[in-house]
Amino acid sequence: MTRIAVGRLFHESHAYARPTMSESITVVRGDKLIQDARGNGTTLGGIVDALTERTDVELLPISDSMIAPSGPINHVFYLDQRRFWEEQVNNLSPDALIIDLHGAMGTTELDDVEGDFLAHMRTIAGENVVIGVGLDLHANITPSMLSAADICIACKHNPHDDYHDTGKRVVELVFEVLDGRLDPVYTLAKARMIAPGKLETHLDPLKQLHARARTLEQSTPAIVDISLYNAYRFGDFTDMGQAAVLLSNGRYPQSEELVYEFAQEFWARRDEFNDDLLTIEEALDAVAERPERLPKALADLGDRTLAGAPGDSTLILQAAMNYQPILKGAMTVHDPETVAQAHTAGAGATLAMRLGGKLTPQFEPFDIVGVVKVINHEDVKLIGPNFGGESAAMGDTALIEIDNRLQIIATSKPGFISDPNIFEFHGVRIREQDFVVVKSQYHFNANFNGFATSLYIASPGLAFYLPGVFKKNRARTWPDVDVSADPIIAPRVLDRKGRSQNKFRP
Repeated sequence: MTRIAVGRLFHESHAYARPTMSESITVVRGDKLIQDARGNGTTLGGIVDALTERTDVELLPISDSMIAPSGPINHVFYLDQRRFWEEQVNNLSPDALIIDLHGAMGTTELDDVEGDFLAHMRTIAGENVVIGVGLDLHANITPSMLSAADICIACKHNPHDDYHDTGKRVVELVFEVLDGRLDPVYTLAKARMIAPGKLETHLDPLKQLHARARTLEQSTPAIVDISLYNAYRFGDFTDMGQAAVLLSNGRYPQSEELVYEFAQEFWARRDEFNDDLLTIEEALDAVAERPERLPKALADLGDRTLAGAPGDSTLILQAAMNYQPILKGAMTVHDPETVAQAHTAGAGATLAMRLGGKLTPQFEPFDIVGVVKVINHEDVKLIGPNFGGESAAMGDTALIEIDNRLQIIATSKPGFISDPNIFEFHGVRIREQDFVVVKSQYHFNANFNGFATSLYIASPGLAFYLPGVFKKNRARTWPDVDVSADPIIAPRVLDRKGRSQNKFRP
């Protein structure tokens, strides 16, 4: 039997939001880790499902922390988790370690958490243990990650409907290394830029870049994987940028030239990465005029919890209350104080609230009266396909009705507000609304297919990227900084045996 240890430490850290405290993080260990992961739409789900299908594997769960995007993680929490992983790897002595990581995790003291984490795992596990990692394509990929792991690849779709496939692919490649059929070598290049928008992989320019990458994989036996990374816009990392990473079976002579060409194309097409967005008022006009009669799912881009914002905006609520004609709608507001107030008052109570606006610096609480309809202590599950089977991570919630037409789900945690079950679970029938508000830009689209049609709103908040607003202390990237004199970080070849030397000159 091949002993495979598995787990997850997954967080996208918003460098400009309040730190994420340990008490708000859920950690799952033991057999429950395997039970929860089995069949869900995540990279860890794909890892567990692929390993469960094999009869030659002893599956060893370590730890699972799936943390909703938010501010930097409390550093003490990270050190405690790392220490636990080290103890478990020492005790279990696995043949391989397969991990679901995001790739843009930071703590209050450390930026490249995944690089640090994997380096420690390598030191503890030793050189003979195969380490496989599945990443989000919004990772800030670093040489430290690639040097420590044997397999380190990203999902290929945004929205990430291929997380599960990515997990299965990591398992497949780990066994190729174990069997001696794959000698992994990585080549990395970056363009010093942030893509302000247009990050869906089914739209150009990313559609064309990914199509070229898949063609190269299929036509060149030595190329095992090409992962294209769109740097997380609200991170602040040294050598941040749009990245191309080529995984080859042994040293591939053309690898540096290929990743350099991808980095160059990112840079050359940088002005194409812009979204078509509406104001809040324009979005409500579209809701009122919609000919197809399906509700509109309004993506509140400035307050996206799936990009690390607190989720406490009431700006769309305020605009909807003053809009004519009268509209029916539903939304979430992250506000632990209002949740506690509603739970104390109980269902049926009329509540005077100072709703939202307590976490995001530029927002203010909204004084409003509503009726408590539902109080809830249960965990709400996402139905997917994106993140299907995962917890919505909203904590205790309360459904509050305002003006007999606006349904507010107050949450005690920011949550993954990207799924119809968040509303349906609380008795809000989406098809009976004129609109619902989601705190996501990409991942909600597939989940709301058949429920609603999408609109993107250029709303204020910590998750709406504007050049110069989020000051970079470590990163040197366009459009915040003029890097036109040195836009490409030169290709670098990395493997754990130290055999490769960089000779490429553009």
